[in-house]
Amino acid sequence: MDTDPKPDGNPSPFPLIYLIDRLVPSETFIWREVEQLRRRDWHLYTWTLKGGNSPLPFSSRNCLAGLRWRFFRIASKRISSELFRNPVSALRILHRLPQAATLVGKTLQDDCQLIHAEFAGITADLAGIAAETLRIPWSCAVHAHDVFTRTPRQIWRRLRTAVRIVACSHQAARRVLEAGYPADQIDVIHHGLRLNDFCFDSFLRERTFFTACRLSPKKGIDTLLQSCRILQDRGREFSCVIAGDGPLQSQLEQLRNRLGLRETVEFIGWQSQESIRFRIQDATLLILPSRRTKDGDRDGIANILVESMALGTPVLTTTAGAAGELITDEETGFLVPPDNPEKLAERMERALLHPESLQPLIRKARQTIEDRFDGHRNVQALETFFHRCLGKAGCTARTAYSSES
Repeated sequence: MDTDPKPDGNPSPFPLIYLIDRLVPSETFIWREVEQLRRRDWHLYTWTLKGGNSPLPFSSRNCLAGLRWRFFRIASKRISSELFRNPVSALRILHRLPQAATLVGKTLQDDCQLIHAEFAGITADLAGIAAETLRIPWSCAVHAHDVFTRTPRQIWRRLRTAVRIVACSHQAARRVLEAGYPADQIDVIHHGLRLNDFCFDSFLRERTFFTACRLSPKKGIDTLLQSCRILQDRGREFSCVIAGDGPLQSQLEQLRNRLGLRETVEFIGWQSQESIRFRIQDATLLILPSRRTKDGDRDGIANILVESMALGTPVLTTTAGAAGELITDEETGFLVPPDNPEKLAERMERALLHPESLQPLIRKARQTIEDRFDGHRNVQALETFFHRCLGKAGCTARTAYSSES
């Protein structure tokens, strides 16, 4: 392996695989990360389990004959360990076992040195099986739902063979630590932005609130609708635009109508990233009224908060997730308790009545993003993470297979 340092001090890139469950419009941070790594000459192969341009085929034949016995022995052990603890998980692994076999073949074919799973879900299960078959390392990026809704034992069983874990927030990292994973093998690296793509504009358009998210329970859009009703009852003039789709869309539209907000609140469905940026820049506030659901699910550091702060639109969110790692209340944004329409409405009303008071906050917010969420700087940290995963072994899939043969 070529380990000559690059100009920024990191060793040279090596071939690796990103394993992704499916393409989700709200998970733009993954594709930004992939793009940034490729710009820095990483030989990066992306495979999805569902849909997309490069789905892994369901074919056990893609696992070379010399590895099949070892593959099925490792997979059987993994499935057996889940069977009585979590039968649903065991069946999910069994169903996707042909994809794990294909992953072995693709890793070997491209001479990859590391398999990196996005989210501690089925991708982690398959990455672990494939990596152990090839005797190469694998790593995992953990985010929110994948660790917040799992018990420590479930997290440990899934991640125990990963050489390192990268978390996008300290809250997510703590969940992995609570599961018993060694602290010195967990890195926290925030999702960064290419700041040149997010031009700062401190001019605030008045009387428009905006949010963009998946319309699911943890996003708390029902709380936002109740807050809008409060403001309407107080005679405030404003509009609220909600972008996104999801399982609660019909229910939320019905709630809007029952609250008498048909003329005030507009649901515009899924939007392109470019459209969302324009909408953010046209807003008085970007609002994300997240909550913690009964199963423990909550937001990490929501990407749209970072984008809004970079663009120059103030953000209003809750303390339910990891937003406190990004926002200092009243200094770089606004934090309120979750499920509290009155508190949310109070901050919204202040923005309507005193938009000039938001200017100092806007500038501090942008500085926070430049200091801590610069994509160029954060991708360098990710490169260091990958090299730590590889350690001193430097063993490629092809080398491991050859030694077995």
